[in-house]
Amino acid sequence: MPEETKTEISWSAPEFIHQPKSPLWFTLAGITGLTLIIYFLFQRDYLTALLFFLLGLVTFYFAKLPAKSVQIQIGAKGLKLNQIQIPYQKLKKFWIVYEPPIVKTLNFETTAYFNRFLTLQLENENPLPIREILLKYIPEDLERGEQMDDKIARKLKF
Repeated sequence: MPEETKTEISWSAPEFIHQPKSPLWFTLAGITGLTLIIYFLFQRDYLTALLFFLLGLVTFYFAKLPAKSVQIQIGAKGLKLNQIQIPYQKLKKFWIVYEPPIVKTLNFETTAYFNRFLTLQLENENPLPIREILLKYIPEDLERGEQMDDKIARKLKF
């Protein structure tokens, strides 16, 4: 008897992989930010100096925040993230980057003008049933890999 394919799957995952940062990371980030601020102050470009100061505050704030848990559900109606429903009409294509233990993500290209790409953590989920469900509704992009900004964030431990 053939095995039935699932029509819905759900799991919980962090919204991003939290990278613990060492005191050295904060020191280097602080020195870099301070250097940029001082440079722009000497250039009398006060607005840019202020923007780098604010960027530094935001960076330090988010660097300490732990990742929130997201309830992810994939089914016939589309993708659901906590209480937000995203219909398949707003998703152009998907691809899975599965290189455990470093990268295990489900990625979407959306129709949105801003935030065009959506990256979801797979955690310990098997990507094959997820792929089977998604193939019924949207195309898979086999040429894509990990997004450049995700690679950079991982390398810099953001």
